[in-house]
Amino acid sequence: MRASDGHPQGRLLLLRFAPWMNFRNAHPHDLMWPISMLYARSIAERAGWQVRLLDLHVEALDRHGIFAEVDGWKPDVVLMDSMTPTLQLAVDVASDVRASRPETRIWGIGQHASEQSEDLLFAGSPFDGVLLGEYEVSIKRLLDNGATRLVDGSAALSDDGERVIVQGTRGQVSDLDSLPPLDPRGLRLDAYGMRSTHVPRFGQVRWGYLLTSRGCPFLCTFCSPTLRQSYGRGFRGQSAEKVVDDMERLHLDHGVDAIYMIDDIFSLDHERVAAICEEMIRREVEVDWVIQTRPDMINPEMVALLARARCRAVKMGVESGVDRILKLVKKGVRRDRILEAARDIRAGGLFLTAYYMLGHPTETLEEMEETVRFAHKVAADMIQVAFHTPYPGSQSYRDYREEVQDLSELNHYETHHVNPSLVDGETLERFQRQFYLRYYLSGPQLWSYLRRRALYRATDPIEWQLAIRAMRYLLGQRGQNGATAVAARWFGRKRDPGIREAA
Repeated sequence: MRASDGHPQGRLLLLRFAPWMNFRNAHPHDLMWPISMLYARSIAERAGWQVRLLDLHVEALDRHGIFAEVDGWKPDVVLMDSMTPTLQLAVDVASDVRASRPETRIWGIGQHASEQSEDLLFAGSPFDGVLLGEYEVSIKRLLDNGATRLVDGSAALSDDGERVIVQGTRGQVSDLDSLPPLDPRGLRLDAYGMRSTHVPRFGQVRWGYLLTSRGCPFLCTFCSPTLRQSYGRGFRGQSAEKVVDDMERLHLDHGVDAIYMIDDIFSLDHERVAAICEEMIRREVEVDWVIQTRPDMINPEMVALLARARCRAVKMGVESGVDRILKLVKKGVRRDRILEAARDIRAGGLFLTAYYMLGHPTETLEEMEETVRFAHKVAADMIQVAFHTPYPGSQSYRDYREEVQDLSELNHYETHHVNPSLVDGETLERFQRQFYLRYYLSGPQLWSYLRRRALYRATDPIEWQLAIRAMRYLLGQRGQNGATAVAARWFGRKRDPGIREAA
């Protein structure tokens, strides 16, 4: 599609930073498609724009390499998506682009930019503005005016540089079926993959990703919009037909073997889950898939139906094995319900990944030990162990904001920059490593790995890379790459009393 004069509307660059970029010896990560960017690209292309997507989750570039890629492509508009740990890097790259190409419009997108737009919009900022919330809603409106002024669902700094002006509310896609078909064209598909879960296939698996629902009504104190996949508490879901259409097309057209549903709570609407499963069974779609959910959002009947529809695994947040802690962080579920859900998932033959968290407010060492004992009862095939981290937008951030000295240090796997527990930081970090080692090297879990995962993954070279990276992470030094003396610059600017958010 082209403008009336026969020329493209302009060049748009979509740039996604990886939250672990600043850290050496990073925790092994899943590498997932930039779903919102793929939708935004399709919307922009339909409006006549030439679009390039640069994803630093899979492209190994430093600040200078990023700038060279951006400057070399000569975009008219750049949309940058940075999570909390790399916000300063995004500002630095934007400053480089602004100095080289002052005519280029630079806008922030994504969770952190939406939750704390003032972190990108300050006196002297290289950013022209921020799109708030699910930017699939507002990107066309922005591009229609050349990204030169505010549109509904955006924010910008006032002309006098003294306040952030917000127009409209954060964007939310109300009708998910209205989104274009998800198109991974141009991505290096084999560079993406899931390390934290498993499907029973030999050799390297080509993973695909879908975001089929949005919204979460729960109130966990550690949960932040900067981490979630969508905005709002109201649940919105794609129809079963739309979901299965995308799954079938990704399998047939792009060779995808397995699909991870990145929905915050895939099974919140039980009737929708049943409809998706029944549609998969009816069409006999030969693709495996994985979901993420809560312990209280799954039951034996659902597990049986998921298994019939080729769902192979479930990822489930546990957080703690202590009811006091679960109540404190407003998880909304008790340990007996967690154990029940885990038994149902294992009995149904599905692979289980469990998320745990250490360093909760007032948590003691004995309570952490109880969580380890509880993890052995849950008996997940894989675990992930994070630190309770007060990200912007969460209740924890409101409670511990004054202790956050450097936003770039907030990373729930790499550091415990803020430690609200009753355990000292050195012990807390050591305990995270011991949790992994004590769990995976125990007899039952080692046997489970050899029988259920290694049997299939032994022929996948990425599995051996994962093992090496995991041991390096557990036994090596932690910390940042060394180029982040950010605190003084960051907070000296951000806390300037002359910069305030508009009412």
